[in-house]
Amino acid sequence: MARLVGVSLVLVAILAAFFAGVYLGREEARPLTVLADSLMRENLDLNDQLSALRADKAALERSQRLDQETLLSAQEGLKKEQEGRLVLEKDLAAIKRLIRQGGGGILRIQDFSLGAAGEDGLFEYHFTVRQLIPDYPESQAKAAIKLVGKRKEKAVNLALDRLPDSGPGSVDLKFKHFQQIDGKIKVPADLDPDAVVIDIQPISKMLIPTSESFPWPAMPESHPEAPAEAEPGG
Repeated sequence: MARLVGVSLVLVAILAAFFAGVYLGREEARPLTVLADSLMRENLDLNDQLSALRADKAALERSQRLDQETLLSAQEGLKKEQEGRLVLEKDLAAIKRLIRQGGGGILRIQDFSLGAAGEDGLFEYHFTVRQLIPDYPESQAKAAIKLVGKRKEKAVNLALDRLPDSGPGSVDLKFKHFQQIDGKIKVPADLDPDAVVIDIQPISKMLIPTSESFPWPAMPESHPEAPAEAEPGG
């Protein structure tokens, strides 16, 4: 009996020690649990702040893009308005000259463009000649294209017919409404180009001669594809 009691007391002591250890372990772990919970809450708060900052950044970028697009659109609209005003001013000047000279029709040079053709010193030009007077009969004239520049500080005028790999230097015009002209200009290595001059001499009666100069651009735009062949007019 005494032996059984002794065994029971040993078991009770072991269980008491076990539960005491569990209790103490829980008490010691409680601060760590509180700290872990606190860090988790802070981590969630930081994630929320990071998400908000990302949303603000995306909204700012969208706003900046919209502002830039609005500015570019406004600049493009202003450029088109200025180009349209210039066309109207040229048309008005042409009509005034037509009235002064007592003619029946006058030709206008439009949409002149000049672009690098991919070969050093070679450029492609394009322009349209149209009749400014709607009811004028068929227009017949001859257009001469010249390159104006400086050679050793001396001004020179060179017809495209005199420049190798250039042309056409002269074009026969015959149309009711308009005619498109395309060609090439090979700039000599010793020439600094200043402008392209187009002179139109009429063949039809009561048609007023026209001459216009187009400044040589500082950086002619690149034309990766060859322009369409000249159309006879319409």
